[in-house]
Amino acid sequence: MDVKKAMLSAVMLVVLIVFPNPAFAEDFTIKDFKIDAQLETDGNVQVKERLTYEFDGSFNGITRDIYPKEDSKISDLHADENGKPLKIEGNGGSYKIYRKAKDENVTIELSYTIEGGVEKYSDMAQFYWPFFDDRNETDFGNVMITVRPPEVTDDVIAMGYDAARGSEKTDKEGTVVFNLGKISAGTNADVRIGFDEALFSEAVRTSDKKIRPVLEKEQQSLIAAQARYDKMHKLSGTVAPYLFGGAVLLLLLIGVYTMRLQNKRREQAVLDYPEAYFVPEAIMSLPSTLRYTVPHVGSTQVQTTALLDLLRKGYIKKEGEDAFRVVSRDTEYEHERLLIEWLFDGFGDGQTFSYSNLDVLEGDKLSAQQEVNKYNTLQSAWEKSIREEIDNNHMKGGGKGVRVLSVIVGFLLIAPMIVFGIYGQTMWLLFLIIPSLILVLFGLLYAPKTVKGLGIQYQWDAFRKRLPDVSATDLNDQLDDEQKRAVIFGIGTKTWDEKKMEDLNSIYERGYVPPIMYYFPIGTLAYSQLNRADSAVAASTTSSSSSSSSGGGVGGGGGGAGAF
Repeated sequence: MDVKKAMLSAVMLVVLIVFPNPAFAEDFTIKDFKIDAQLETDGNVQVKERLTYEFDGSFNGITRDIYPKEDSKISDLHADENGKPLKIEGNGGSYKIYRKAKDENVTIELSYTIEGGVEKYSDMAQFYWPFFDDRNETDFGNVMITVRPPEVTDDVIAMGYDAARGSEKTDKEGTVVFNLGKISAGTNADVRIGFDEALFSEAVRTSDKKIRPVLEKEQQSLIAAQARYDKMHKLSGTVAPYLFGGAVLLLLLIGVYTMRLQNKRREQAVLDYPEAYFVPEAIMSLPSTLRYTVPHVGSTQVQTTALLDLLRKGYIKKEGEDAFRVVSRDTEYEHERLLIEWLFDGFGDGQTFSYSNLDVLEGDKLSAQQEVNKYNTLQSAWEKSIREEIDNNHMKGGGKGVRVLSVIVGFLLIAPMIVFGIYGQTMWLLFLIIPSLILVLFGLLYAPKTVKGLGIQYQWDAFRKRLPDVSATDLNDQLDDEQKRAVIFGIGTKTWDEKKMEDLNSIYERGYVPPIMYYFPIGTLAYSQLNRADSAVAASTTSSSSSSSSGGGVGGGGGGAGAF
């Protein structure tokens, strides 16, 4: 694969990752999500949620998943809009709230009680809760969680985890506000607050142990972690532009190197492999030459060329309209022997082969599938041998040093990308994906053509351009081997007009067919029949796929929101 193809593949992959198919995009958004949790003296929690949806299209309502922690329970769930009650269905933590909507903004208020939401210890009581978790499949905009104590207090220890870390603010009355902002789907954001246990006089004590030391230690740990995060966020943001610039500079230098190498080899190829007078020298077999020199050539075209070339070399002879007989198996190339084995032994009787022998590939019976498997196996062996001949002629090579450097640097960029992802430098992470992918793909796929490879390509490209203009004066009455190779290559590439060749009949006596016309009807029939076989084989291919996922917040609780 050349440099342009490698870069194009990388860019397309990045586009698919960063800008997914809009057909799968959500057609609703949750613009605003406010949660207000009032802690009660008996340890229960009265929760009010206010969700503002922006709908694009028609919907029947919204969904809300509220999974309680162990030893707690959700009860008295109500939903309303501007004081008007809404119908709720569901159980087991997953609920549907019915409210038809179409291309509009809707604000729905939910209220429910968390029974046993507060855990009371000998010195403090804590509210440790996940209002949503990594099972949530919807992005939230402008998320705010407010937790209020039963009474005014200044004895508060508050902290947040994951997306909620560092977002807590405590006012003079002891109310804690977690201002989370935008939260992506699949994100945890547990909140944890400790209050004086005397505020919960009616609650049953969960444990006689003290929890204040645990909370204070955890808070200090989170503060230290936040400080490290802030430091690394700043440092990574400072380093990122230089790292990205260096990667882009390396790509430019590699591009300049590859262009210079290619131009130098191309100039030498023109000197070492000048344009042939008629048909280029047979450095490789015709099927391999066709496979190498013609971009995107079809497999059936190569098979047709290979069959005609067996005929040209006298390894097989034609019998009747659509049959051939083996004359010799002492072939020049391994793939020629494999082609005889494929057609004559695999589907013929060992000595003869007819296109009707390929009828066994059609149908949906088990026997047909077995024949298809055999066809695929023999064809793959033949195709592999074609590629081996091309490889053995060293058509590509060189540039090993720059390839190794490219792969090493591409993989080394993964480490800073991970750091950027951890420390909130999402923009630089996305920017760095592109040069990293291009460098790795370049190193793995770049295979510059050698002088020999460029020379053979140059000779046959020039011949292919001249081929449609070949006239009767360019041909002999008796078709020699060079002209046979020219005709077979022209048939294989579909660049020689058979109708134009038929016009040559006018310069000969009535009833005389020029030797050049011998290969055209054979090639036309071979292409149609081999293409029929390939189509029958392709039609038998099937495929399947599947996927799954799971998750949860603190204590098995959590949830999410959506629409239906």
